[in-house]
Amino acid sequence: MMALRLRSALQRSGRLLQPRGAHRCLASRPLEALLPTHVRNLLGTTPPPEKVFANRELRMADVKAIGFDYDYTLASYTNALNAFIYDRAKDHLMERSHYPAIDTSYDPSFAIRGLLFDRRTGYLVKLSYARAVAQDAAFLGRRRLAPEELRRAYGPALHCDPHRVADDMSQFNDLFALSEVCLLADVVQLAVDRGIAFDASALAEDVARAISHVHISGALHDAVRGDPATYLHPIEGFESLLASLRASGKELFVLTNSPVPMLETGMKYLLGDTWRDAFDVVVASARKPKFWRRDQPFRAVSTHGYVKWSRASGRDLEKNRVLLGGSLAELSRLTGWGSEVLYVGDHVHADLREPRRQGWATAAIVRELERELDVVNTAEYKALHERSVEADQLLTRVQALGDVRGLDALEDEREAIRVQMRRSFNENFGSVFRHRADATAYAFALKQHADIYTSRLEHLLACADSTRFYPTRCRLLPHDP
Repeated sequence: MMALRLRSALQRSGRLLQPRGAHRCLASRPLEALLPTHVRNLLGTTPPPEKVFANRELRMADVKAIGFDYDYTLASYTNALNAFIYDRAKDHLMERSHYPAIDTSYDPSFAIRGLLFDRRTGYLVKLSYARAVAQDAAFLGRRRLAPEELRRAYGPALHCDPHRVADDMSQFNDLFALSEVCLLADVVQLAVDRGIAFDASALAEDVARAISHVHISGALHDAVRGDPATYLHPIEGFESLLASLRASGKELFVLTNSPVPMLETGMKYLLGDTWRDAFDVVVASARKPKFWRRDQPFRAVSTHGYVKWSRASGRDLEKNRVLLGGSLAELSRLTGWGSEVLYVGDHVHADLREPRRQGWATAAIVRELERELDVVNTAEYKALHERSVEADQLLTRVQALGDVRGLDALEDEREAIRVQMRRSFNENFGSVFRHRADATAYAFALKQHADIYTSRLEHLLACADSTRFYPTRCRLLPHDP
């Protein structure tokens, strides 16, 4: 009797251990039962297409301050900008470096973000996350390389060791770089066509110097200032979206490597003359990625446009002055911000890697995502994807039978399907995010350094303070259920 009373008391208190197998009731209990009735009713409707994707869980309510890069984040440039950079850099090569006549023009359909230029061979390549060269996505100039050429350069596994990638390859991970990639390929092709012996590293250095000259000479700023509508995409409802974030209690700031004149031109076009009122802090000429690691004071720009000689202080923030240089450590001291910051940028390495290491949340703007989603949602691509999955499953079943006859034919068919799928994205290099069954090096970096990502800034700005981002569960390894 005493034992029964004790058992009853333990059951009421919840301290009695459940019998083996009792946990199965959790698996059988409908999860929808945990939700309010009005939410359950909404589950029967078609949800809006996902626009912001999560690599890790993030609650907007936990974010106290949101920072923005400028180029390709606040400022979304048109293809006309890369065409301008290409043409001016081409002129620089001919006029300053005495290159022969280059009669090509910028081709926005040639390259994708995330490519690498091998300064030993002159090859333009796409790498997987494991540093394997994509066999049908490698070029010398404008010529697609044959598999045997790649095997001679990188061995039968087409693998690049990390030292070679770091020491001998130039990486192009932002949209500004597409003009450089295109010009570099055209210069290599010019040398090949004319039979001119060349050192790939020297050509890469010449092109990089010419591209840099366009940025630092002021020519790019002059072009954008003279005709901002040609070079900048407007953001619909930009001012009201930023105001909504501030109304929810968020502090907003700009943190960019761009100089003040370039920043002023673009932001005045996007938000008007009072654009600074939309932000609590504005930092220009930040020199990322050094900004994240050094400890250096800011200098403020006076209302008359002069750089003050003294170290910037909290008083400069109160007067809404633009700050120059500085560091993350100094920004934290001036603002009191801790780790409850979300920083939004387009370059996964220069913009996002270091702030995430410092404890900030990060968001990436990836414009190509929009087009890639359009492609994968077409009936043609879906049919190819289903056919590819069917081929994979059949290969596994045939292999398990122990009879390899027919595997070669199936593999050939699967490769033909995959080639068609890849070229749906870009005829030359395929998807920015995937090659065959693997993530690209760029996609791997995006997963590492961005907590969330989207194709357009306005998708993120439109998220309510109550928004919670949840990642889609992915299989970690093939055995994972």
